[in-house]
Amino acid sequence: MAPRAGNWERVPLIPQSRHAAATEMDAAPAAPPPVPAPPVYSTLIHEWRVHGRALPGVPDHEWDALVSRPVWPGG
Repeated sequence: MAPRAGNWERVPLIPQSRHAAATEMDAAPAAPPPVPAPPVYSTLIHEWRVHGRALPGVPDHEWDALVSRPVWPGG
């Protein structure tokens, strides 16, 4: 028979074996820095910026103006 049979015992939610894995993940090396965009894309983004077009990663003021209007006229 198990010792202390019949008594409740608190069991941690995360087993102790998982704590070792978490510290190993924390010690993992950081990801390398992002690679700069190839010249083709840099030129394309420059042309879009000159023409006032929407750019990836840049807030679009025209879209913000459109979605800020009321959905139903007069409301």
